[in-house]
Amino acid sequence: MGVSVRHRERCARLRRFRKSRRGLVAVVGTLLSLLVFLSMFGTFLTFYLPLWMSDNEANFEAGIATSLAEFQSNLELQGETGSPPTLTTPFTMSSANVPLLSVPTTAVLQFLPRTPGVSVSLSIPNFLAANTPYIQTFGGSLGTLYFTLPNRYYSPVNFEVEDGAIIQSTSDTNQLIAYPPIFELEKTGSSLSLTLMLMQMYGNATRLISPGTIEVYSTLLGDTQTLENNRTGAVASLYLNVTTHFPCAWSTFFTQSRALANVSASQMTLSYTSGYTPCTSISGQARNVNVYISNIAHVTLMLATFQVSSGIGVI
Repeated sequence: MGVSVRHRERCARLRRFRKSRRGLVAVVGTLLSLLVFLSMFGTFLTFYLPLWMSDNEANFEAGIATSLAEFQSNLELQGETGSPPTLTTPFTMSSANVPLLSVPTTAVLQFLPRTPGVSVSLSIPNFLAANTPYIQTFGGSLGTLYFTLPNRYYSPVNFEVEDGAIIQSTSDTNQLIAYPPIFELEKTGSSLSLTLMLMQMYGNATRLISPGTIEVYSTLLGDTQTLENNRTGAVASLYLNVTTHFPCAWSTFFTQSRALANVSASQMTLSYTSGYTPCTSISGQARNVNVYISNIAHVTLMLATFQVSSGIGVI
């Protein structure tokens, strides 16, 4: 018995419909897979990439701080012992990155042998000879080593080596001396003794950006002068002036040193540039932090001078 034409047409339409449904399922499945991938990729870019890079930049900052601590330790070793004449400190100048998705963060190193507004001066009456005042000033030639970390996912931060101190800052009001200089204050009875070192760094001014690792060299120039008042009697008083762009850090450091040595505010007095209050905005201007110590029986003063250079030339 023959099949009607209408029946054959109906069967053909059914076959075409089944094929079109299979094709539609394939397209929808592909679109859903692509949507899931884009959703996961967007979540990665929004949440995991910042966390990953934040961790990379935090490790980068910690690495710079560790290298600066080593650099400071080298300066103190050379200043106190006079040897070795030259030491080197490696600095990794860029963070890790996320391959294909984020570039590393690169630090900027700057050395200024003459930093405008930065100085330190010391005045001691009756130090090396009776009734003869001793005055030592490191003016614009004090020298500073500066690192800028322009972090994008972690808080941007700056580090500076200034008169033997490692200063960490994010603003005028958020500063601290991460690694203190040699300023050892001790109290025996009612009298005080102080050991301090003043450092001066020379070299050629430079600004360096490098994606790799650089070597920073410190070379001791001449012999360290170590001066004491053992044979001249008590010095009675001492006046120290630090002129700096980081007055908040220095003020906090001296205040903490006074508290740790259990010295009263009447024996160790802090004063500042007229009209300046510690840890407030300074608008880029240098400020004075003045320290006056009375009833001080013994002072050991070390004066050290260094040449600073990098592995790719003198800085």
